[in-house]
Amino acid sequence: MINLSVHLITYNNEKHIDETLQSILKQKVDFTYEIVIGDDCSTDNTLNIINTYASKQPDIFNIVKNEKQLGILENFKATLDRCRGTYVFDIAGDDLLKSDDAFQKMVTLLQNDSSLGFVDSGFDELNESDNTITPFKNNTVINGSKEDYKNAVLLGNVSPIGLCFNKSQLYKYVDFNAYLKMNLSIEDYPILVDMVMQTNFATVKESLHIYRVHDDSYSHQRNFENHLFLKNQMKTLFDYFSNEYNFSKHINELYSQNHNKELLFLAGYFEKKALGKEIFKKIKSKTITDYVHYCASQYNLVRKLISLRKKLLPFK
Repeated sequence: MINLSVHLITYNNEKHIDETLQSILKQKVDFTYEIVIGDDCSTDNTLNIINTYASKQPDIFNIVKNEKQLGILENFKATLDRCRGTYVFDIAGDDLLKSDDAFQKMVTLLQNDSSLGFVDSGFDELNESDNTITPFKNNTVINGSKEDYKNAVLLGNVSPIGLCFNKSQLYKYVDFNAYLKMNLSIEDYPILVDMVMQTNFATVKESLHIYRVHDDSYSHQRNFENHLFLKNQMKTLFDYFSNEYNFSKHINELYSQNHNKELLFLAGYFEKKALGKEIFKKIKSKTITDYVHYCASQYNLVRKLISLRKKLLPFK
């Protein structure tokens, strides 16, 4: 019997996959686990690195390279379907486990309470551009109340870096077929919304993981069309879930306000004049920051002076 499946989807992660796998294999546990990998047609050396590790411990690894590129959500589901563990820990090919007892702490919580659909935990954020670390980046949300955590999930303010799921509840409550039909590029938000709205959950109130911020990541590419697409897809999903779960008026208004402010930031960052004018009119309670981002969207000099290029927000 396998207690835990480490769910790992990869695509061109050759720069980081070695450290990711090392951090997994150093885990000290009193249960059995497997590493289930779905490689989405990497064109670099990712799969060779993985196979080198697998050749040394073949009983632990379950590796599939997709025949064609599936995309994040479909690859997530296909890899999940091969997981045999009672619990599933999801990790990206560029993140890593900070603590060697991370698995043990998460699985113990799940084993001690069968009502739990998932466990979340803390992470440090490593920004590769300047090699800086923000310790326990999600401290506030992890140590907050359950209601605060739930609201943060609905608003898209929870980064899914250290999540361990009860697999049976994942299949029971997440409508994967519906999301696959929607051709989503985002897998974490819909999964987490379904789980937080329909299951009990717990948090490990310490940092167990390291989340990398780097330009090679799909969610961090410095490309206006990519960021706008993700933001609009998130808005579509939010509206879908607001209707599905009858979100409160307060949550709806807060999301709309945050969404518009983030679009205004993008307009300023990429100097999109038309978008800046359109979104600026929609923001009811304007702050000084909003005025700055608006001016940056209209005037290249302003944009350069306030160095917006150094402050692009992550979307993962």
